[in-house]
Amino acid sequence: MRINITSSFDAYSRSAALASFRFSLLKSREMSEVMEISSRSMISGAVSPDLLHSLSYKHPSSTTKIFKEECMWCFNTPLHPGGLLICLNTFAGFCPKHIVEYCERTGQRALLRIQQTKIEQPESEGPQDKVTRLAIDVDGGFQSAPKSGIVTDYFFTIFPTLQSEVTLDKLSGDLREVCAEVVASEGAQRTEQLQMGMNEWDGEAKILDNGVKVPRSGWKCQAEGCELTENLWLNLTDGAIKCGRSQYIQEGVLSKGNNHMRQHYDDTGYPLVVKLGTITKEDADVFSYDEDESVRDPNLAMHLMHFGIDVQTAEKTEKSTLELELDMNQKWEWAMCQEDGANLELAYGPALTGMVNIGSSCYMNSSIQMLLEVPDFRDTFGKNSSEIFSSVDAVSSHDSFNCQTAKVFSCLLNGDYSKKGSNFNAISPRQFRRVVGRGHHEFSTNKQQDAEEFIRYFLSKVDENAGTHASPVDALRFKMESRFMDCASGKVRYELKEEIVLSLMVPLSPSSKSEVSTDGAPLRPTVSLEQCLSATLSEQSIDDFRSPVTGEVTGARVINRIATFPDVLVVHLQKFFVTDHWTVKKMDVNIKVSDVIDLEAFRGHGKRPDEELLPSDDKEASSNAVLPHVDAAIVDTLCSMGFSAAAARRAAYMTSNAGIEQASNWLMEHLNDADINEEHPDFVPKMHTTVKGIAEAASVGELTVLGFTPHQARYALKQTSNNVNAAAEWLFANLDKVPPEETTSVAEATHNFRDGSAKYALVGFISHMGTSPYCGHYVVHLKKGDKWYLFNDEKVAESQNPPSALAYIYLYKRL
Repeated sequence: MRINITSSFDAYSRSAALASFRFSLLKSREMSEVMEISSRSMISGAVSPDLLHSLSYKHPSSTTKIFKEECMWCFNTPLHPGGLLICLNTFAGFCPKHIVEYCERTGQRALLRIQQTKIEQPESEGPQDKVTRLAIDVDGGFQSAPKSGIVTDYFFTIFPTLQSEVTLDKLSGDLREVCAEVVASEGAQRTEQLQMGMNEWDGEAKILDNGVKVPRSGWKCQAEGCELTENLWLNLTDGAIKCGRSQYIQEGVLSKGNNHMRQHYDDTGYPLVVKLGTITKEDADVFSYDEDESVRDPNLAMHLMHFGIDVQTAEKTEKSTLELELDMNQKWEWAMCQEDGANLELAYGPALTGMVNIGSSCYMNSSIQMLLEVPDFRDTFGKNSSEIFSSVDAVSSHDSFNCQTAKVFSCLLNGDYSKKGSNFNAISPRQFRRVVGRGHHEFSTNKQQDAEEFIRYFLSKVDENAGTHASPVDALRFKMESRFMDCASGKVRYELKEEIVLSLMVPLSPSSKSEVSTDGAPLRPTVSLEQCLSATLSEQSIDDFRSPVTGEVTGARVINRIATFPDVLVVHLQKFFVTDHWTVKKMDVNIKVSDVIDLEAFRGHGKRPDEELLPSDDKEASSNAVLPHVDAAIVDTLCSMGFSAAAARRAAYMTSNAGIEQASNWLMEHLNDADINEEHPDFVPKMHTTVKGIAEAASVGELTVLGFTPHQARYALKQTSNNVNAAAEWLFANLDKVPPEETTSVAEATHNFRDGSAKYALVGFISHMGTSPYCGHYVVHLKKGDKWYLFNDEKVAESQNPPSALAYIYLYKRL
């Protein structure tokens, strides 16, 4: 019987030939003889017993992870030329390029090659049988076409003679069984997706055979007495049409809605609904009451067809829930940030690789693309990626933070996934997001997040995993100097604090309204970056400070300065604020920024020779000050009602922890107090030196009241961006994850701080479009050479008008 030897992949053959050549240079004559036997045996169609005996392979167990979807060290898939080669001993998968390094390092030789090919699927003929279940590929449910129109072929081969391979039907015995088990298994990536429960609705709900067909128009809420003809939702189980909830669509304006679909869900338990008028062939506004959030229904077209709705002909007539959250200014902002209307030319090449949005991941994509501009990150995770891969065994690299980060950075840099005309452009960093976010209450989800919070979190993970090597975060790290002066004695205290992001206040009243020009574009107020710097780094007063030297209550003054200037400076603008309705909104403001800034005026110089220091013992006494006791249950209940934590603590304290009713009544009587949302003076340790220190001490004190140690409280606050409520929840769920308290002081930390000129040039900025940091969309503009580029998830294009005035985060490099 003739054995077909696959040799039609030119690139693959070149890689295999190179592998054979390199291998022959490295191995002994004995190995060369084995190669000859291997090649002869494969070509003859029979794997000899001697050769089988020399191979190492094993059966996968039910819990074995088989990495058959993507190369361990890059983003090649079985669809790429040459496919993926799976080691039959460790079940790690590699592209033809990386299999050489893997086999040479480990000595593994038995491989299963997977090659996938896309084919065009003909349209099905004739109607489908009646559907009685809202499910896919089950009896009575919708029957899907072959997934993605892909044909998969499998071959057995032996390293290094990769040009010679046989189809699996030519194998026999144990080796054939091992290959068959790998073929039949779920890939590791798919298995982890199922375990995580991705934010895609793929459940099964009963579909009623009630003959309901939805007309193309003329809808009205079917609830008795409701006449609404907008904000209508279709239940995907029984075809009921009911109105949704009312929601704010702009300041003081509510959409129409009586929440009848929610009542329908409460009565029936049918959770999945779609908003009528938002259905197009690309998308629709889908909501699940079980999850209580918007979801993506990957099989929406089939579900809608049951009720007579053809997505191919459906037209959009209403705004989605997200669109309703954007007022005129924010929609204009969206267009400006993405440079809508401009004929942007797509860009390709090294460091111009896009990142696929894998589900509300634009915040992560934009942040990583920006950090790619930091030379230290390029060197550590790009140029040195091979060293990182070789430091960990192949299977462990799947869950290694450093390996996954190196995989992303090296592939963004090398240009392999950014070629004009290629079908394999952009990378999908799914495993990277899982590894980075693992254990974090927010970044482990598929929800939209704040980009600045992610940058801080990601950099902390880089530090944690740096080991004994220098951390690339050193390029961004700097010291803030806080000078505290006791007004009564004139004595001072200096403190240094590590920072990685310079977060600036925006000196604009949140209630400031944007005017509108005659052409409809918003005329936003403009604030310069210099004004933001001055507002943040200006002197602040603490009026009720009692002097530890004189005993007088004459106040104190605090001023912050930058003690060291990093090579690369990340600047964050505090655009988000809490409204009177306890919701988070974004300021409508333009920021005037210069291409070059000089921050020398904000440099700290430490203690002057003529200054006297405050006694250090007083600092220690204040740090150990005992805060008044408040009932945590009262505080939590009031916070859940929408009051701030400071107001809740004040109410509980002023009513002597009498109860929730007494505290809430007190709050209602004092809502107009100017200091209602400020910490009560008794909760402020009088000897603390900075305003932020006061807030942190109060937060630690609140958590210690719940029975946690100060160390546990500080650790949880760090994990949750100093959110007291989130820190409490984190501690209750993760107390065992708090590491032992270290005895090393902050001053003895090994972090390095670079210093130099305070003159910087703008090289990038992240823009946010939307009303909240947890919704909307993020993009990043980066300057490479003399050109600016727009990175909008997987799309990369030359920028014509970089909208730096709308940015949320700026990146500056030292000149």
